[in-house]
Amino acid sequence: MMLAVAAAGTSSGLAGAAEPMTLAITDFDFRDTSGEVKDQSAEHAKRLKALGTTLQESLSASRRMNVVPLTCGAGKCTAGTAGLETLSVQARNVGAGYLLIGEVQKLSTLVGGVKFAVLDLASNKPTCDRFLSYRGDTDEAWRRAAAFAAKDIEKHCLPK
Repeated sequence: MMLAVAAAGTSSGLAGAAEPMTLAITDFDFRDTSGEVKDQSAEHAKRLKALGTTLQESLSASRRMNVVPLTCGAGKCTAGTAGLETLSVQARNVGAGYLLIGEVQKLSTLVGGVKFAVLDLASNKPTCDRFLSYRGDTDEAWRRAAAFAAKDIEKHCLPK
């Protein structure tokens, strides 16, 4: 901290630097409305976990924010299972100003979607609410969807 203050005094570029904001991230829910007969729950569970990892890693790479993953004990830590109120309280308790929640929906054999919202915990209002569609039900399609969502969140959902 002392080094940061000393450096700010000697460099005008650092003098205006703001503290990074804290974004709490929950796990995403998953819903399959494709009607496919084949059980793909194991593949989808693996992809959902990888999607969360990609989101967390991509957003953590930003110098503008600290990313804190929320955990809910033994249960799933999603808006659908834990509830928005519980997650908001937990996010505030870890010092977050913003909360990311979401859901992946498999719409058909070839089309999926990622719905997410970033909530401003001070105002209890969303800063954004998006639905991004993607093509394919493969590891690569889900990874690309997560990477695109992370870029969208950083660019459009959080204050500059």
